[in-house]
Amino acid sequence: MRTLHLADQDSRDAFIRFVSVRPPAAPERVAAGRPVGQRRFIAAGDANTHAALLERYGDQLSQALLDSDPDVDLELVGRPIERTSTVYLDSQQHILRHAPKVVEVILDPSGQETERRDPVDRAPNVAEHLPIRFTRTRLKRAVAVRRFVFARRLQLWHSDGLTYEFLSGIAQQLHDSDEMVMLAGGESAKDPLIFQLNGLPWRAFLEGRTIAEGYCLLLHLSNLELKTLPLEP
Repeated sequence: MRTLHLADQDSRDAFIRFVSVRPPAAPERVAAGRPVGQRRFIAAGDANTHAALLERYGDQLSQALLDSDPDVDLELVGRPIERTSTVYLDSQQHILRHAPKVVEVILDPSGQETERRDPVDRAPNVAEHLPIRFTRTRLKRAVAVRRFVFARRLQLWHSDGLTYEFLSGIAQQLHDSDEMVMLAGGESAKDPLIFQLNGLPWRAFLEGRTIAEGYCLLLHLSNLELKTLPLEP
């Protein structure tokens, strides 16, 4: 299990284990009592793409398709694909012999490019000497699930009696208030959470559930907030 450094609202902190919460397996698909799987097949070769045919036939492409089906290579189409290797191509469809230079493109909320720069490494911040902390942002659970798209969920686990009391107390408080609290990292407790080197920055919301002596603490991760469109005048 991986660990994170967590501090509660009273600045008590501990290193906590966590695991990913995975959805249950999808029902098995069958046909005529036999399992159904997926396979990939070759649809066209380099000489059968639309761009290649257009370059070859020009304005006569439509008639060529009717007369001789040049888009179908009977020796190639339909062959199963077993193993593949990743190949990078340039804008002229030539194979790159050297690794390309990676450029980070910054976009504004409307999708317009604002900056280009060399990539900057993002270090993880969840298991450092500075713990991730509670922020002042608290949302009712019904509000949070309608405002944010939660792409991942992590479950926090205790490893001994002390961490059990620590986590169960947090879960009980959140359960009683029916709220989710936002967590943040860094010295000012304003940074999104990053779980691995150059990983995605996440907004994290902690949810607590309790039943008798049992508890469940779920860390919901989101990088997308839903906003209503402005009304047209």
